Formats: sequence, structure tokens, C-alpha cells
Amino acid sequence: MTKAVVFFDLDGTLMQDDKTVAADTLQALADLRAGGNLPVIATGRDLWELAALRKTTGINTLVAGNGATIVLDGDVRVRQHIAPELVARVSAQAAAWGYACAWYSEDGAALSAVNALTRGNYEDVHQVAPPVDPGYPERHGLTRMLIFVADNDAEALKARFAAAFPELAFYHDSPFDIDLIERRLSKASGIRSLLAQPELAGVTTYAFGDGDNDLPMRTVVDQLVAMGNASPAMLDAADFVTADNMHGGIVAGLRHYGLI
Repeated sequence: MTKAVVFFDLDGTLMQDDKTVAADTLQALADLRAGGNLPVIATGRDLWELAALRKTTGINTLVAGNGATIVLDGDVRVRQHIAPELVARVSAQAAAWGYACAWYSEDGAALSAVNALTRGNYEDVHQVAPPVDPGYPERHGLTRMLIFVADNDAEALKARFAAAFPELAFYHDSPFDIDLIERRLSKASGIRSLLAQPELAGVTTYAFGDGDNDLPMRTVVDQLVAMGNASPAMLDAADFVTADNMHGGIVAGLRHYGLI
């Protein structure tokens, strides 16, 4: 029987700045599992982006695509996609305002165009850029979208899109883009879906994060842990603030709660 479920964000949390997982963090994850606990990746990334990380960490339970896809011990339990008509309207608006966008699904992604911002983004996350494929949204159920915008213009553009599309939530945690998902989907909704599985009834829950898109987890877990490098809002909301992602924050947080 699972003693506790521990959710981990990736960038700035489980991962170091170079997108690797530190050796002491990997050992901590192994110790966490050995103690009868379940580590879970809770991320905006989709399943196809997580294959290598799942092998490295041994984590095979996921809240992916900001709650769009729920996997328990390798078994996909829940899938939720953005409404196609909403995708079409947002894509058309981005094009009309002169912004490139990316469309993401569980098994891949595509771009509407290539520019300096798209190139910078994929270099930053150490990924090969998706192909340009304007017809992609018509052939795939989408989990999320990115709209590429310069860092100093992002908040203003986020406000414009939020006014035009109140059914969407927008996050600015990259210097190259804003990330959008449907408001009905979030890490919180994904965690609820996972914890509704009968195998996990009544377990104690913890979540580690660093960004504003981790804040919804506060509403569904027992203890929220902010990394030392977290956003001001995340630091304020946390039950415990651990060290940063470059100085053993995961290990220190797990030890604080007696999980390892």
C-alpha cells in the first residue's frame, strides 16, 4: 500500500538548470520508493517529452500536459484535450497579431512558423524544434499551446489573450513564450484525477514546485513545498521552503518531512 504520493514539477524543481537530474536527487527518489511512497512527475510537458526522463528517474506515474494526461504506473487512466474550435480561434488570433505558436499533443508537436523566438525556446529547453505543420491541430487532440513572444512583451500579450479568451489560463515562465491551457485543466485537476484512482484513496500528499503554474497544487495536496528559487507567489503559498534546485532542494525537502 502506498504511504504517500509526492508530486514533482520539472524545470527549476526536479531538474537542475542544465535540465539534468542531480545524482543525489536520483538517489533520493530511489529511497522515496523504497519507503513505500509514490513519486509523480507533475508537469506541463507531454508524454513524448518525458520518455528519457522516465528512464532516468524511474518515475512512471505522471500528471502530464498540465493535467491533460494522467498515467498511473505506466497505464494512461485519463485523457482530456482542448476543444478543437477553441484551438482554431486562438491560432487564428495569434496569426492575426503576428505571433508564431506551437501545438502540443501527447505524442508530438508542431509549429505554425519558425523565428528567432522559436529557435531560442527549443535551445533553452534542450529540444529539437518541432516541424512547421499548419494542419497539425486538425489531426491531433491538443493538450496545450505556446505563443512565442519576447520576454518584455509577454505580460501585455498575456493580458490581451486573457481578455479575448477568458476560458484559458496563461502562464509566463519562459523568456520566449507564454503557455496556455484550458482553465478546466491544471496540475490541480490532474492531481485530483490521479488521486481519484482507487489505489491511492486516502494517501498523504506532497508537491514540490517553483513556478506560478504550480500554485494550483496548493488546493489539492496536504503539503506544498517551494524550491528556494521559486516565484514570489509560490514562496508565499508554500508550507515549507526548501533549498534551490541547484543545491539539494529535493533531498532537503524530503528529509524535512521524513520521507527519506
